[in-house]
Amino acid sequence: MPRSGGLTPQVRQARDCVRGAYEGQRNRWLSRLSGPAYEEATRPAERHLALQRDLEALGFLSAATQIDGAYADETRNAIIAWQTERGDAATGLLGELDAREVEREATGRAETKLAPPPKALGPRDEVPLTASGNVFRVPVRVNDAITLSFVLDSGAADVQISADVALTLARVGTISEEDFIGSQIYVLPDGSQMNGDQFRLHEMRLGNHVAHNVVASIGPVKGDLLLGQTFLSRFGIWAIDNTRRVLILGSPQ
Repeated sequence: MPRSGGLTPQVRQARDCVRGAYEGQRNRWLSRLSGPAYEEATRPAERHLALQRDLEALGFLSAATQIDGAYADETRNAIIAWQTERGDAATGLLGELDAREVEREATGRAETKLAPPPKALGPRDEVPLTASGNVFRVPVRVNDAITLSFVLDSGAADVQISADVALTLARVGTISEEDFIGSQIYVLPDGSQMNGDQFRLHEMRLGNHVAHNVVASIGPVKGDLLLGQTFLSRFGIWAIDNTRRVLILGSPQ
């Protein structure tokens, strides 16, 4: 259950920015685009990430480049290098035809390599915990975009992120209006109730484990990020070893 006393003005602002201003600004911007620029701008975030990985696999993008779906100078230069090698106009934009060709080349390159044997994971995974006051924190990679420190909170029904984190994820294109799934009544520790919006995080990575489509809610700007039951319940077994300060995760269900 989120640790907040209700929807603060900051939370409402974050929700409105994600649901309203972001979409309005995006639509106005898209109306000015055409051709490859429009095709690139309307491409799903997951495919942007995949195309960056394809460019890396083809050797045009450095392995040190952050794969975040946001095409900064490194990615634009990689696209230009790929286009130049093929004798195409070096626009730095990946229209749909170019995107499909990058995917085809990367698939062909992968098929020529012998696949290594799958990494054998043990029956459990141990993740170091960091003590912070009376709580433990763990690093979690969210939507393959940013790594954040979450409070381990088995009493929280949902994963909770703060309003500023929600805005950051919206700005890099990893959450949008389509990810909001409705609202939920939360019971607070004092017995009172509050209504909160819910949305889905496409991916949460902790240690060797990944959970997809995790239900989350938005908390106050200064509120803690909570790793609640919508993530923890994905695993058959999980436990805290207080002596060694590690989180033990079993195999995902």
